[in-house]
Amino acid sequence: MMAITKADIENDFDNKLLRRRELRVALEFDGGTPSREEIKKGLADKLNLKQDNLVIVRAGQLYGSRKGSVLVHEYYDAEAMRMAQKHVLERPKAKGKKEAKPQTATAAAPAAKEGEAEKK
Repeated sequence: MMAITKADIENDFDNKLLRRRELRVALEFDGGTPSREEIKKGLADKLNLKQDNLVIVRAGQLYGSRKGSVLVHEYYDAEAMRMAQKHVLERPKAKGKKEAKPQTATAAAPAAKEGEAEKK
């Protein structure tokens, strides 16, 4: 687990219409690049934020350094999180859980044509 050693808020915007705070945070961390879940946990600890209401929108790292920048949305409550874009909410869950795609008729068609060619 990578430890976030420093978190400085660069920009803080209170978006009352969408019921969230939009934070741009500069991070410093030990080891390799932390995962989104590690970033959420580290920001919640360092900045006294509620981890359940945090959504990591964008995370980047300066090449070859242990510094990065993160765009985080802190929603006021769970009801406000429903307004968040679905693909942003699903990002931490999507990694490593790819489902096998079922074979479609178009993929099976070339194999059927090969079988017909052998019979002739």
